[in-house]
Amino acid sequence: MDYEINCPCCTSKVEMFDICEVCGWQNSGPDENEDDPKGPNKMSLKEAKEAYLKGNEII
Repeated sequence: MDYEINCPCCTSKVEMFDICEVCGWQNSGPDENEDDPKGPNKMSLKEAKEAYLKGNEII
């Protein structure tokens, strides 16, 4: 069983290293950085949070 966390983008429950079903952010684990794209994400976590709040697509 994987470890469940709150999505760092939208705070929904998601398994670590999984893609959030609510916002589409792929979690990169506990070392998530606000300012740098990490893993398959093309935007930074900070940009993704802003996009989510505006209802825009997270890439």
